[in-house]
Amino acid sequence: MERLRELCRLNGIELKEEHYEKLEKFKELLKKWGRRINLTSLLEDREIEEKHFFDSLLGLKAFKEVGIEVEGVPICDVGSGGGFPGIPLSVVLETSPFTLVEPRKKRCVFLEEVKRQLKLKNVTVECKRIEEVDGDFKLLTMRAVEDPEDAVEITKHLLEKGSVLCIYRGRESFGGELPGYRVSEVTVRPKGVDFIRRFLFVEKI
Repeated sequence: MERLRELCRLNGIELKEEHYEKLEKFKELLKKWGRRINLTSLLEDREIEEKHFFDSLLGLKAFKEVGIEVEGVPICDVGSGGGFPGIPLSVVLETSPFTLVEPRKKRCVFLEEVKRQLKLKNVTVECKRIEEVDGDFKLLTMRAVEDPEDAVEITKHLLEKGSVLCIYRGRESFGGELPGYRVSEVTVRPKGVDFIRRFLFVEKI
């Protein structure tokens, strides 16, 4: 985990040794399962540590910047897929209950295996569409979202209950409007990598 350690050190993200050990185990599971069920095209150690683990953990900086307290509060990872950003965040935020929502059965089986192997007592896997999930979540996370409007549409039943939606986006700034919602954008320019991450926070007015 040398690359992840280096990036976390450069960017002031503090992980315990046990966190690195769990993420190492997660990386091996990703490589093992990734070839079988098409979890991710990124299967090299450096790519996984940089573009999956570190990228997921950048959310911690964005949450802090907008003043969202994430320690000990219920969080839902929408369309969790291979477990991003949900698994890396749940490893670090040990006191926060995480619900990983993923409609595809094979990926749910993988997420359950990750939960078991990493002994993540704070994680629940829901094998269903987000529209079928009910709960009082402080924060919803989504990664690899093409259209923020679609993301709001499928999570609006949770946003109406007070959840804040955090969308991990690329370098493109969001220039649109979401009527009825307060939208704030946070740009994180991490050291040691050549990408920018924008985070869109959406909450019901």
